[in-house]
Amino acid sequence: MLDNEKREQIALRRFSLISPVLNGQVDNQKEYFIEVTSKAIDMPYYGMRMYSPKTLGSWLSDYRRGGIDALKPGYRSDRGKSRKIDDELVEKIREKRIQKPRINSSMLYESLLKDGAILPQEVSLSTFYRFLAANPDLTAVKEPDEEKEMKRFAHQYINELWQSDLLYGSYLKVGKSKKQTYLIAFLDDASRFVTYSQWSFSQNFSALRVVLKEAVLRKGIPSMIYTDNGKIFRSAQMQMVCAQMGCSLIHSPPFQANTRGKIERFFRTVRLRFLSQINPAEIKDIDELNLLYWQWLEEDYHRKVHSELKMSPLDFFMAQSERIKIFPNPALLDEYFLLRVKRKVKHDATLSLDNILYETDEHLANSRVEVRYDPEWLSNSNKPILLYHEGKKVGEARQVNFHDNAHVKRKGPGRPARVKPEDFIDTDNETKNVSDESYNHISFTSISKASNPNLPNEERGEG
Repeated sequence: MLDNEKREQIALRRFSLISPVLNGQVDNQKEYFIEVTSKAIDMPYYGMRMYSPKTLGSWLSDYRRGGIDALKPGYRSDRGKSRKIDDELVEKIREKRIQKPRINSSMLYESLLKDGAILPQEVSLSTFYRFLAANPDLTAVKEPDEEKEMKRFAHQYINELWQSDLLYGSYLKVGKSKKQTYLIAFLDDASRFVTYSQWSFSQNFSALRVVLKEAVLRKGIPSMIYTDNGKIFRSAQMQMVCAQMGCSLIHSPPFQANTRGKIERFFRTVRLRFLSQINPAEIKDIDELNLLYWQWLEEDYHRKVHSELKMSPLDFFMAQSERIKIFPNPALLDEYFLLRVKRKVKHDATLSLDNILYETDEHLANSRVEVRYDPEWLSNSNKPILLYHEGKKVGEARQVNFHDNAHVKRKGPGRPARVKPEDFIDTDNETKNVSDESYNHISFTSISKASNPNLPNEERGEG
């Protein structure tokens, strides 16, 4: 079933194919699309499929018109149905693969069609690709890769490529225990200028998003970001943030740290010229560590003449300051960097986030939603979190005030309001059926409004 998560994965894969054109990495768009589509493309959910250059051109137009959301596929008219490849056909595929181990998937499909083992109206090529993707033992035998020559590279202009990585730092005393510190940094490939970096006690996406957002706000949007294969850099949220900004996210080959030589060299400099000069036992908290680090970064590293550049990273970066592309809408950028988690709204229209209970509108009860929020909102009881369904905003949720609810006076005995089935959001047929009998639903929001006659009419739900 093509749910919203799979649609996002497909959109991100499509963006990865067109992003070199968007960021000026190719000289000839037509030739690039022909080259990319000359081989089958591994697409999430669909498996290996052949595409035409025209299809990639349409994706490029869709993205320029509507952003990453325009790359999400629509739902199939026959969703919920499946076409099955039975055991007899599996054996025929296996026999054909043994006979011809090196033919590609499309040729294997055509060979089975010729033999009459497959009927195209029963098993389509896309279904066949998905089946092979789920059964890698039936895929073609690959020739051993030729050893690739690794060469040093450097971009000519700033903000063409940022390198990013994480450095394990010293332990700081926190209360009666000690905690490991981590430095996340983004470094401009051309100038070796650190667009932003920060120490924290976490090595997760929450810490990464803070650093990347500050880097973009201060130094503009990069065309590409080059990282290792760490979990935080490969997360779906990191891919989505980069895609929404129009930035290509590239990962280095596994176990080849030398391909990220500049950021690794910077971390070595941090160890030799900063960490070696401080005493962690004398640093009271993470804020003091960051203040000392930022002072060293601005006064020492950024202003020291680089041996290859023959000038300081700061001078090199500022010499090309006209190439900085500042994000035009800070509010929209804030939205891009919101954390996203899936939640089920309970029958009483409440949901839990980080052990905090939130309440929302009654019509969202028993539905599955995507919650988008900034971690700082959790400490503000008046700040709502945002609720989305299939990429569209459907409401908000606010923290439940148990003290106020405990003193709510009800108007008298009576039955709870009946909730109509059409008030629910159909989330992939997972919404529970509502019978004709009364539905015992208690809304914290409704009770609070009814008990407080001093609220304005519009806040109490009255016209």
